[in-house]
Amino acid sequence: MKKRLLSILLLLVMILGQNVYAMEKLNESDIIYMILTDRFYDGDSQNNGTLNIEYRPGELKYTQGGDWQGVIDKISYIKGLGVTAIWLSPPQKNELLSRDGQESGYHGYFTKNYNETDPHFGNELKLKELIRVAHTNGIKVILDAVPNHTADYLEGTSTTYNPPSYSPAAPFNNPAWYHHNGDIMDYNDYNQLVYGDMGGLDDLDQDNPEARQAILLAYKNWIDEFGFDGIRIDAASSLPKEFIEEFENYLGVPTFGEVFNGSVDFVSDFQNYQWGVLDFPVFFTAREVFAKDTGFAVLKEILDQDYKYNDPNKMVTFLDNHDRDRFLCLAEDDYRKLRLGMIFLFTVRGIPDVYYGTEQAHYGGGLPTEYTGIANKENREVMTSFNENNILYKHIKKLASIRKTYRALQVGKQREMWCDQYVYSYSRRIDSTGDEVITVLNNGYDSSYRVIPIRAESSISVGQELINALNTNESIIVESGGPTGRQISVNLNGKEGMILVSDIPEAYSPEIPNITKVRVHYDVGYGNQMYIRGAKYPLWWNKGRKMRNISSDIWEFEMERIDTGDLVEFKVLINDSAWSQGNNYTVTGGETIDIYPNF
Repeated sequence: MKKRLLSILLLLVMILGQNVYAMEKLNESDIIYMILTDRFYDGDSQNNGTLNIEYRPGELKYTQGGDWQGVIDKISYIKGLGVTAIWLSPPQKNELLSRDGQESGYHGYFTKNYNETDPHFGNELKLKELIRVAHTNGIKVILDAVPNHTADYLEGTSTTYNPPSYSPAAPFNNPAWYHHNGDIMDYNDYNQLVYGDMGGLDDLDQDNPEARQAILLAYKNWIDEFGFDGIRIDAASSLPKEFIEEFENYLGVPTFGEVFNGSVDFVSDFQNYQWGVLDFPVFFTAREVFAKDTGFAVLKEILDQDYKYNDPNKMVTFLDNHDRDRFLCLAEDDYRKLRLGMIFLFTVRGIPDVYYGTEQAHYGGGLPTEYTGIANKENREVMTSFNENNILYKHIKKLASIRKTYRALQVGKQREMWCDQYVYSYSRRIDSTGDEVITVLNNGYDSSYRVIPIRAESSISVGQELINALNTNESIIVESGGPTGRQISVNLNGKEGMILVSDIPEAYSPEIPNITKVRVHYDVGYGNQMYIRGAKYPLWWNKGRKMRNISSDIWEFEMERIDTGDLVEFKVLINDSAWSQGNNYTVTGGETIDIYPNF
């Protein structure tokens, strides 16, 4: 009898222990943080691999040492940022090196064994510990699944392994389980997408019953054994759509797919087969708007097509990722642009996804590389700082807090309120409750005043006060007038946004940025441009940055990366070719300098 009672007690303890760590599955209320595991933090130097083979510190095409222990060590940093889910690199064992030896499998997309953890990240016990630690901190864990391909074992259209030992682990070492059509040559050809090799990686044939079942069983084990809360499907656009549907149903957790395409028509169809999709149409367009100062009309055109999705609130939105240049690289290191883009990311419909390092102003080398192919080197740099006082970290933390506070920013329907070249405004409203949040964004460099009508659907009334949750010293009173009888008058500084709420939000004043500014007084003549070069990033000596024209004879360049008191030498050039005369100029970090050069 005593033994039976003891067994029952032990069973109850086990059940209760599981419930302590059980999490709600991925949903629209989440905020995702994408971690490239190898590049995040090295918590265990014993699993780094073999020096000068796959482990080559400083060579970004090879393993750098980040692991699951490193994520555990930095869990308080991740939690402090305010995110609610982490998306980890694929955990399965990878081939050590690419076929040509020019890259290691650090990223997780060179699968060798679908049923074993990669030893560079840790063992099964360490992965379980990471998920348990994340869950106890209220953080979900997303599995990055790679059901489309293995590493490149079959050369070209070959149907045999050569040598036989260079092959994936059983049971995936059966050549009959793969397509043999060679590389995808045209990514706009859907037939090639599904039946061709992506960059030489061996394309699994999901129509083969044995291969299909093996893939499903392998990932079912990852879910059941480790307790992941959601799945990102790599290369989803290269998978048969009915397989994607079966994959999600079989695994029993929400999935969102990588459909690397800017067309809403192409991307939206995939949501007929799975819970969510990575929002590449918004990604491509938002970067043009916020990083490159394109007018809001192009973003409006994308968001106006939201009716094509089953549920746009389940789209995963992002401004940075591991295959494209860093936002700050494209934005010429302008933090104002990133802060504004992040306001958009955290208030637009969909689930915000922050790429590791964005909160620490990672800039991916500063020189765009994606125009010659996939960006997969400098944009995958190792985290060098976990500074929770970084102005961008604190900005994202605040945005996360606001999104968590207002349910309308999680599941509310989005409706446009205003759109012109510089100013964009939209409402997020839960129609069943009337809960509503209004966002107003100014993408111009100068202050902008607009009178914006309140939507007809809105419950906001004349005389009601709306407070800016991003700066609670600012408020607006709803006025009578306009096409709906209610309107707001807003005045925003350049590259600034407002998140307007009708209750009394937590008191908050944004940190004043540390701006280093160079002002050049010189008339370069019609059609010419002033550039600046210098000794410290974001400046270079061998390449100039465009300066912004303020008036006919005034040009400006602002920097936030320069620390207070640092001295930076620089020169200015006309059209980045004609140098100013005389010695180098020097600016002190945090100050504004006016210069009057001669040419």
